[in-house]
Amino acid sequence: MNSESAAPYPSVKISRPALAHNLRLLRRINQGSKILIPVKANAYGCGIHVLLPFFQDAQVDYLGVANPFEGRILREGGWDKPILNLGGFFPEAIDLFSDYQIEISLTDLWQIDALQSHGLKHDCRYQIHIKLDLGMGRIGIRDSQIDEMINRLKNASHLKVKGIFTHFPSADRPGEKKTLEQIESFEKIASKIIQHLSLKRENVILHTANSYATINYPESHYDMIRPGILFYGYFHSVADKKELGKKFPFRGSVKISARPISHRNLPAGAGVSYGSIFTVPHDDFKVGVFPLGYADGIPRALSGNNIYFGEYPLLGRVTMDQIILGGDFNDTEYDLLGGKGLQIEEAGEFSASFSYEILCKLGNRLRRRLVDEDF
Repeated sequence: MNSESAAPYPSVKISRPALAHNLRLLRRINQGSKILIPVKANAYGCGIHVLLPFFQDAQVDYLGVANPFEGRILREGGWDKPILNLGGFFPEAIDLFSDYQIEISLTDLWQIDALQSHGLKHDCRYQIHIKLDLGMGRIGIRDSQIDEMINRLKNASHLKVKGIFTHFPSADRPGEKKTLEQIESFEKIASKIIQHLSLKRENVILHTANSYATINYPESHYDMIRPGILFYGYFHSVADKKELGKKFPFRGSVKISARPISHRNLPAGAGVSYGSIFTVPHDDFKVGVFPLGYADGIPRALSGNNIYFGEYPLLGRVTMDQIILGGDFNDTEYDLLGGKGLQIEEAGEFSASFSYEILCKLGNRLRRRLVDEDF
């Protein structure tokens, strides 16, 4: 027997039916455009290797990564469809784009000369997506740099423009003036680039829509959407889930379950966890100790905030490896996050964060499994 797999330590279960449902819903909303699923940050904490079979079976069009090392993991795992590096890159990493056939986001002007020089030297060509910074202020070509970029690309024989895209900083607000202005600017600049570089419109993938633009701004869908958090089944906040969940019934795909590693009956007046911020109110007070803590992604900020994991209250502070819950437990698995436990959006909100961070901080020692069950 494999003692590692048999021991009932905490696990992250990812629901294949929930992911399939979410993808169908996105395709229905999208009405025919391609779909790029971001798998950066280890597939939003779910595990790139764990989800790769799903992406292959579901015939997802594109996968998006934050750096070429994540792209390499996909190629080594057998992914043979397009990969787009959504972040910038360092010149030392250029070899990875050609070695693993990863499409590049052009975010800074220096990259044009660096890629052209590398392509000439090694007889390789690069497919690029021009990233436009139209309000995010993070990475991308600024409006004032467009003319210079076009002139440089005219002489870059080893670069092929495959796409043009941007990113919205506030697409979670429907009808927001700034977002509508970004969409208008994007269309004008994209048309200018296509015209001045003598590109064929049908050969250039235009894509702007992140998760919230996908549901709030259908005019931003163009040729491809890039839904991240909604694909995994979550909204930014509890309020968004209540407001949008009926119209867009995405299903949470992640559940963390665990079995208590210890059962205890504590006397009145006993302190619980570091600092004894919880004091036992009466004798024979039953608690269960679960073998996961902030090292596994349970936010320490939940401590002392009247938090319930399902019907069981968190007692005292979250520690590195353990949490203590009040209740009469037996030796079965209990849902802690997702399922019947604390919801991902709730965990984010109660810890002054949000759903993305909760998912991305799920610890490496949690086992991850793709399962054929709904939560």
